[in-house]
Amino acid sequence: MTEFDLAAYVKRGCAITWDDPALEEQIEEAKAYLWDIAGASLSFDKPGNATSLLKNRVRYERNGVGALFEADYRASLLRLQLAEGLKGGASDAGKN
Repeated sequence: MTEFDLAAYVKRGCAITWDDPALEEQIEEAKAYLWDIAGASLSFDKPGNATSLLKNRVRYERNGVGALFEADYRASLLRLQLAEGLKGGASDAGKN
């Protein structure tokens, strides 16, 4: 099995066929945004909800409509928050 390449995943999802030096910065900004939303340190090392949201956040930012992302992806962002909150709750419950 090959190692997951987040930058290549985002490039494919955003139809970027050239080397864009700004892409890494945009990916890092999207990570920070999602970490803030989730209230946790998310993993972006395999395909899933977090990586899909990251890819789409970068796509929105690159197209100049970043302000619309939160409204358009509200349900997915809420699911992410709930999933991360349940993880924290489950681990805290076992400590008592």
